[in-house]
Amino acid sequence: MSRRLSRLAGALALSCAALLAVPATAAADPAPADPLARAIAALQGQDGASLAAANAIADSRTPVAENTSADPFAALDAANKALTDFGITPFFYPTAAINCAATPGAPLGIVPGVAGGAGGPWPRLTVPPIATLPGLPSIPVPELNAVNKGETMFAFVPAGIVNDSADKSGMQVAWFNVNTLQGGFADFGGLVTTMAQSILDNSGIPAEFKDMARPLVVNALNALPAAGARAVPVQTGSGTVLAAVFGTVNHKAIDGSDKSCFFFPTVGLVNVA
Repeated sequence: MSRRLSRLAGALALSCAALLAVPATAAADPAPADPLARAIAALQGQDGASLAAANAIADSRTPVAENTSADPFAALDAANKALTDFGITPFFYPTAAINCAATPGAPLGIVPGVAGGAGGPWPRLTVPPIATLPGLPSIPVPELNAVNKGETMFAFVPAGIVNDSADKSGMQVAWFNVNTLQGGFADFGGLVTTMAQSILDNSGIPAEFKDMARPLVVNALNALPAAGARAVPVQTGSGTVLAAVFGTVNHKAIDGSDKSCFFFPTVGLVNVA
């Protein structure tokens, strides 16, 4: 995405957030611009993903939407609650895609969405021991995490998409660690599938038992929304991580027509241990 297009998308993201009149949700105040600006200055003259990601985030940032008591989209509240209940910190303001709703009736066909991040170790799931053959002891399962120390799980949840089973590509995160000056881009995958695989990869469970453990992990994640939801684990390193989430979700409307929704950038901050 070009710098000019990123600025335009960031401005439109704020406009959509104001149109939706939803409360801004944040666990912490936005990071001051100076750390990112200093990091960009330090990286000048260097090529690579870190500088590109830092510039993408800087060009996407907009003022945080004002709080308001009116919220016409209960689904967006539910998406925010799904993230926070699972320990994911929502970004500073929501985003939206226009002319994208799966069902008729939404003003301008708007589909709102929220993004967030969680620093590892997360989500610290516990599951029952895995049963084995009769007469043999069950296999204890250690605490399960999708991301470990120095890693971040980014998530995106739109409200109003009912069927995106054919294509999970299109959404992207640009991230930048202001402490290490490292950054980059990562592509999202399906939320539950990505998290389940990441948890199993980090579990230490022997390969021959992972298929037995998979249903337990998936069941533990069933509280999360599925349609349109995305996730990606990233080795961000420890520190203060700024991120911008944007991209496209392809899905089918109730009438069977194909929809392609571009979500404007939404920006957030994650403190990673």
